[in-house]
Amino acid sequence: MPRADQITDRCTFHGEGPFWDDRSSRLRFVDMLAGDVVTLLPTGTVTRRHVDDIAAVIRARQSGGYLVAVERGFALFDADWSRAGTVRVFDSPAVRMNEGNCDPQGRFYCGSMAYDVSSGSGSLYRLDADLSVETVLESATIPNGLQWSADGTRAFHADTGTGRIDVYDFDAAAGRLLDPRPFVTVEKEHGAPDGTTVDDEGGLWVALRGGGAVRRYDADGALSEVVELPVTNVTACTFAGAGSGELFVTTSMQDVDPDAEPAAGAVFSISTGARGVEQAMFAG
Repeated sequence: MPRADQITDRCTFHGEGPFWDDRSSRLRFVDMLAGDVVTLLPTGTVTRRHVDDIAAVIRARQSGGYLVAVERGFALFDADWSRAGTVRVFDSPAVRMNEGNCDPQGRFYCGSMAYDVSSGSGSLYRLDADLSVETVLESATIPNGLQWSADGTRAFHADTGTGRIDVYDFDAAAGRLLDPRPFVTVEKEHGAPDGTTVDDEGGLWVALRGGGAVRRYDADGALSEVVELPVTNVTACTFAGAGSGELFVTTSMQDVDPDAEPAAGAVFSISTGARGVEQAMFAG
């Protein structure tokens, strides 16, 4: 049975949004509420860079540099981390960006949520390569875990607020999520679905906030694997590149006793026996 190994000390208050940066062969993620981008170097050293009040998720840009979802929109950075542009999406101080991902065509999607976590106050936005923005979904509570199947024909989207993951048919030409239907509902006693990733056999790996575990569901939604961690809030996961079986997992110390959970906020690694797929970069 796979096990989770702690590979860093506590390095975030609320770790989220990990991706494997193929160009530099290192893991990047965010300390969301601190507004920091965090990097795990091949040496095991952790570095951090402050980018904004909120840093919700980070992805690479095809042109070089990075895209970071910030409190009320998106920030573009060049390879030297100079700020190349900002896209404002909304103005409400009651709402912030939360989590996102790129589709296989290089469009970036990110969900918003209310600071008071009020039901139905969040939306899912799509940022195209020309930096135009369109609302894709509305009436979400905590939109999370957006991921595409390995063949790009289906998309998965979790709402941590409802505990449900839906699956959609994906219109690749238009960047639309169609025909939503329930894929998995996580029982409340096992936590709530947060960040996700997929493997090359169609499995969906799901971090369970409040559940202290990562679960794998097969392509039909059947539970096939549970890996427990010594922390309550498991937030997100990603493979260390296409073909890799190493799954990196971020965690959070938000709403927990740090003395009771000294590993909360650390990064873990799981040797899964599965294989990751290529993760798209933002085309803009």
